[in-house]
Amino acid sequence: MNLQEAGKLYQSSIEVIKKNQHANGGFYASPPGTRYPFIYVRDHSIVTLGALRAGLVEESRRALRFILSAQKPTGEFPQRCNVDGMDTSYKELQIDCNGVALYALGKYSELHGYDIAEEFWKNVADAVTFILRNKNDEIHLIHTINSIHEYPAYEHGFEIYANSACCAGILEAVKMGQHLGKEVGDWARQAELVKQSILRCLYSARRRTFVKAIRIKEKGSKPLGYDPFASVIFEPDVAEYAPAYFGLLKNRDLRVINTVRRLDAALWDRELGGINRYPESWDRNNGGYGPWPHFTCQLARHFIHIGDYDRAEVYLGWVLDIAHEYMFPEHISTIARFEEWVDLFRSSGILRDDKMVMIDGIKDHPKWSEGFAYVVYPLIWPHAEYIMAYKDYEELFLKRGMQWS
Repeated sequence: MNLQEAGKLYQSSIEVIKKNQHANGGFYASPPGTRYPFIYVRDHSIVTLGALRAGLVEESRRALRFILSAQKPTGEFPQRCNVDGMDTSYKELQIDCNGVALYALGKYSELHGYDIAEEFWKNVADAVTFILRNKNDEIHLIHTINSIHEYPAYEHGFEIYANSACCAGILEAVKMGQHLGKEVGDWARQAELVKQSILRCLYSARRRTFVKAIRIKEKGSKPLGYDPFASVIFEPDVAEYAPAYFGLLKNRDLRVINTVRRLDAALWDRELGGINRYPESWDRNNGGYGPWPHFTCQLARHFIHIGDYDRAEVYLGWVLDIAHEYMFPEHISTIARFEEWVDLFRSSGILRDDKMVMIDGIKDHPKWSEGFAYVVYPLIWPHAEYIMAYKDYEELFLKRGMQWS
């Protein structure tokens, strides 16, 4: 990997984050005039984590204050909102948004003090209450309709990313509450129940890997086995890395190592390189099936933390190679795959008019003439993931040499 270019990409990623923060504090998912000119709570919270890692303290403060103020009266965070914090959601429950928002606030508080947590403590409490309201007391897992891929067909039920994010978010709320002298003992007990259920019910000892989800129609279904949706989704999905991503397990835990080994073998794109988010057969491949830089950065961090220098170089090197003018798309595809997706969605009658913004952007991108479909350029989220991966690489390989975390 070209370290000089990697450093330039790191600096550019910081500038991209700063440039795409509205004066009100919200981070756009993609710039105005592109596919996602809104503040998506999931993207916004992870970009806040990247800003924190880059030392953008004031930007992080404004981001947290913005998103906490955008919380609904029910305690739920919306799927997305406009720059004034008004709910513009068009999809149903995505409870991981509660988890990642709390997680980002907790990480800020550890580094820079608890003043925001104290000021917005009611919001914190309401967010935790909303999560626990959606916990099934038979299995002690959190129920959702959508999660990281916003794809109910594979996420409706007890999904691993949503549960890991929510568990980690509650644990951060517990730490904030303890620091502020709040009574958070029940939250700690509930979080531990969820964590143990993730490790028991969303992990397959036979396959030695985490699984994507347990399909369950209703959060209160009892007994679960008689729910009409009841089934297990065990195909590889990059979301299965979530227990380590959110710090519930160490990267060197064998359950994490074996899970990532499976993801690497199954989802590394043989034609383009980089990590796909899930199997092509799931067939929700907006813009064409292909690898995603932010998920590739996530798994790069795993290889960095277990000291696998060679695989970390492959992953970060790919991310560096596909950056265009030091910026990232949402994902990339080939022209053939892109055209296949357009044809299939159009002939099926499900090609929405609003996707034309994305389609026009793909065809207008300079990489189109080279045979590549760059889908939603730039997307802000992968710049945050690259910042976190680069900092890990710098600290564990460049400054201190290879070490285990």
